[in-house]
Amino acid sequence: MGTGQMLITIGAIAILGGVILSVNRNIDNTGTILLHSNIGIEEVSLASSVMEEAQGLAFDEITDTSLVSSPSELTPANALGQENGDSTDLNDFDDFNGLNNNGHLEIDTLATGIYYVYTRVCYVNQNDPMGNANTQTWNKRLDVWVWNTSSTDTVKMQSVFSYWAF
Repeated sequence: MGTGQMLITIGAIAILGGVILSVNRNIDNTGTILLHSNIGIEEVSLASSVMEEAQGLAFDEITDTSLVSSPSELTPANALGQENGDSTDLNDFDDFNGLNNNGHLEIDTLATGIYYVYTRVCYVNQNDPMGNANTQTWNKRLDVWVWNTSSTDTVKMQSVFSYWAF
């Protein structure tokens, strides 16, 4: 084999090595993107599940068993949360305020790490659903934040729940 053939062979091996490194880097990047996409989907799913569960309950502790004619009969704004501190006994919408004693719920999945769910419930005015009302109204908003130990993103979802009596 001559010198020219040797140089062509070395050049071909160098180009092949570069292509292999580039393909490996792209495969690694694709895996990272898929992992973060999976985490994002699970975060949205967890937030949606919490909101759906809350909306399936009574508007307030008192509306679970009787009709209310005035917002002043509802739970005071500074007392929203579990009535007895037991996060397993969720019977009305505002029980999702804080979810448990340490302020957030931890959900451990083997595949993608630990998810943290933080919730807040507050009264809102009809004209300003994004602001917080300091007194009882016919509308409550649930804010849900979900984040994961393997990601830097946080999902925040909100839902407004209103009391209607016919």
